[in-house]
Amino acid sequence: MICVSLIGKTLEEAASSLEEAQEAADMVEIRLDALLDPALMPFLEKAKKPLLFTFRAQEEGGFKEVSLQERLSLLKEAATASVYAVDLELSAGDTAIRELKACCQKTKLVLSFHDFRGTPSLDELKKIASRMQEKGADIGKIVTFAYESEEALIPLNLIPWAKKELGLDLIAFAMGEAGKFSRLVCLLLGSPWSYAALKVDQKAAPGQIDAQTMRKFLDFL
Repeated sequence: MICVSLIGKTLEEAASSLEEAQEAADMVEIRLDALLDPALMPFLEKAKKPLLFTFRAQEEGGFKEVSLQERLSLLKEAATASVYAVDLELSAGDTAIRELKACCQKTKLVLSFHDFRGTPSLDELKKIASRMQEKGADIGKIVTFAYESEEALIPLNLIPWAKKELGLDLIAFAMGEAGKFSRLVCLLLGSPWSYAALKVDQKAAPGQIDAQTMRKFLDFL
């Protein structure tokens, strides 16, 4: 699936973009950390495709510094509303993960890890994926930064390994221009979805591809 990330600053802008995104996407990620005044209802009212709500910590790529309690509160609200999925960083800690997991009766819990500085070793990333599985993730997400194309192969290797060894569906790819191809290849290896920008100038992370281009490449492959 292609998941389009929305990074509008105002509710009006993001809600308007939702309608366009739903034409190009299989699901839509609402980046609550990008919003000046985060809220759920404008998106819930207009949703025609599955919604993923993410409230990223600044150190893991969030657009602003927001307390864990505030982030967790909105993610709990989204889970209680039975959205398709909510995303919380593994680094949020055991208590926060347990609290959010308890709200996910009909919602998938995504536990994520981001490294914007580089790509750790395969063994280290396997340990991170194992922790995600142990903490109750329905889906794991591991994203690193690649300076060379070869580095992007490391997170890609995790996808079939996690499925076989952990029984965990894993989204894994590398950011940056050198890792751009991995955003497509991860889907061929079994990643539940990959992330795309609505437009070229609306990227949520380095190396993100716009949805139309991603769709064309996937159709070709």
